[in-house]
Amino acid sequence: MVNITCTPKDWPLTIICNGMVYDEEEPPLTIYDAHFWIYLGVYVALVMVAGLMAGLTMGLLSIDKNSLKVLKESGKPSERRHAAKILPLVENHHLLLVSLLLTNAGAVEAMPIFLDKISNPVIAIVVSVTAVLIFGEVIPQAVCSRYGLAIGAFLSPVVRLLIFVTFIVSWPLSKLLDCLLGEDHGTFFRRAELRALVDIHAEEARENEEPLNVDEVLIIQGALQMREKTAGSALTPFDKVFMLSIDGKMDQETMDMVIAAGHSRVPVYDGEKTNIVGLLLVKMLIKLDPVAATPIRDILQETPRFLPDVREDTPLFDLLNEFQQGKCHMCAVRMVDSTGEAGDLLGVITLEDVIEELIQEEIMDESDISADVNRRVNLARARASRQLSRTSPRRTSEAGGRDSPEVECCYPYGFDETTPLL
Repeated sequence: MVNITCTPKDWPLTIICNGMVYDEEEPPLTIYDAHFWIYLGVYVALVMVAGLMAGLTMGLLSIDKNSLKVLKESGKPSERRHAAKILPLVENHHLLLVSLLLTNAGAVEAMPIFLDKISNPVIAIVVSVTAVLIFGEVIPQAVCSRYGLAIGAFLSPVVRLLIFVTFIVSWPLSKLLDCLLGEDHGTFFRRAELRALVDIHAEEARENEEPLNVDEVLIIQGALQMREKTAGSALTPFDKVFMLSIDGKMDQETMDMVIAAGHSRVPVYDGEKTNIVGLLLVKMLIKLDPVAATPIRDILQETPRFLPDVREDTPLFDLLNEFQQGKCHMCAVRMVDSTGEAGDLLGVITLEDVIEELIQEEIMDESDISADVNRRVNLARARASRQLSRTSPRRTSEAGGRDSPEVECCYPYGFDETTPLL
């Protein structure tokens, strides 16, 4: 027979039986107890803090630092203000991350302490999981992922306060993360990715935003592709280049040929066409008398101009920089031989050729009436594509009522100071 001896201690909460301490389970508070509402209020506040931290973690850390810099410089006025407030926080990426997660973890861990006081364990588990999932994770992250910029800017003083409060713990952890993962978390796009991004912006227009039109897309993509293009890909083959012999004379027949060609610069060769010895500016011919039949050799000696040589592998950007210096707007493109030196003449390239590669469209003026069929077809397609991207009606010709690209291009009185440059 076993004898059990029990001794009360802090009766009726604690009883000691044969050396074992038994605590009486404290019943949960009811709504009639004043402390019930205090514990409930603290629990609701903790849920809100946890949800706020989860939302800020999603909203602030999902914003790329470089994207914020772009918004700060070129965004809407409200976006500039928001980005200016958030950027200093995001630049300390790991410090911000650790501070928000520490606060979130503290709030989540403290919830059961107060919930156990006002409900039994089963109800506490159900309520806690539901509240944390819906109000502490799903709703805050959904809202902040959509309006993260505005919410983050509005609550930036609160975030700074949290960083200050948790600094003793968060700063060492953030420095450890910096050492392990690196400090820079900015996103940089490759050229191919930028081109794809431009295509997306051309196809999809967000609310209250305008999509990129065809001209903008072509120019942006042309600029991104310029680094990959060389003089050899944009030249005019020398057998299609209009040239004059140095032994010729600038008589009426030659002047008519120059005018019909419609070029502002004409290469001059000596003997073989591949032996270009100079360049003739057509505007200089205005002072010549065709009856005098001035020898072309004398014209070149009076105003000597030489055609620079470039290699076929010269990048178009380098060539554009050369043209911008004003020395010449035409170059002779030469083949690169097996030794890596410039060799035979392939053709010529002009500033207009480089600009056409940049805007990815043919440039035609009033004198280009004899342009080849392919150029005219490409030009017509480009114009038709541009018109489809615009809402303004197309100008029609008076004769027949059909679209008239020539009138649209060349008639100077169809535009005013409000006409877009594109």
